[in-house]
Amino acid sequence: MLTLERISKTFQSGADRVVAVRAIDLAFEQGDFLTIIGSNGAGKSTLLSLIAGTFPPTEGKVLLGEQDITNVPAHRRARRIGRIVQDPLAGTAPSMTVAENLALAMKRGRRGLRFALSRRLLSKLRDRVAALNVGLEDRMDCRASLLSGGERQALTVLMATLVPPEVLLLDEHTAALDPRNAVMITSLTCLFVERLHLTTLMVTHNMEQAIEAGNRLIMMHKGEIIHELRGEQKQQATVSELVEMFAQHHVVDDELLLERVF
Repeated sequence: MLTLERISKTFQSGADRVVAVRAIDLAFEQGDFLTIIGSNGAGKSTLLSLIAGTFPPTEGKVLLGEQDITNVPAHRRARRIGRIVQDPLAGTAPSMTVAENLALAMKRGRRGLRFALSRRLLSKLRDRVAALNVGLEDRMDCRASLLSGGERQALTVLMATLVPPEVLLLDEHTAALDPRNAVMITSLTCLFVERLHLTTLMVTHNMEQAIEAGNRLIMMHKGEIIHELRGEQKQQATVSELVEMFAQHHVVDDELLLERVF
């Protein structure tokens, strides 16, 4: 489905050279949900950017299905790959209404930006929004800029999955929210991922979140995968065990690794 073959990324600025991702191999089946943890600078977000096409890899390949998309630009990959980032302001068009943002999201993979909000479409979108259980179904004409951070991120989750992508990338998408909204968005995301059987990669600093969500977990350090947990091994893991695994690689000074959901 999604395959990364010896993918690497090196950033060069003058005499400074940083290897952000180093020869990573990963393969995903349809519906796999991978959580990614690691210290700051471990290469987590860079890995998602390589999949999204934000910048090209220095080495290696990105395959989606049978297609090599290594050199396909980000705007073309966006038809097949959805991404939600940390900033709730980034996932919506702030000057557009809730309904208009959703109508725009339905254009995934189609040419042009023109759309029409018929009464039938508006009713359909309102039903989808009601399923979020955040009260936005009564605010379809409200501009996105007037929503709270939790409401905007809930809307972003719906927009990213309204036309189900082949791959969903979640880049610390709850990190900017207060604890209550972070739990709400995490639960909402997992519900959509399970319901739509989406292949998903989620970067998080929250170890409890990383353990509870998904069926696979990788730990990154200095651009490499240092541990991978799957299935029952992941389900039975504890935060203390993950901290000890990091300690074995001398990653003990990043207090973000100790964050918890509550």
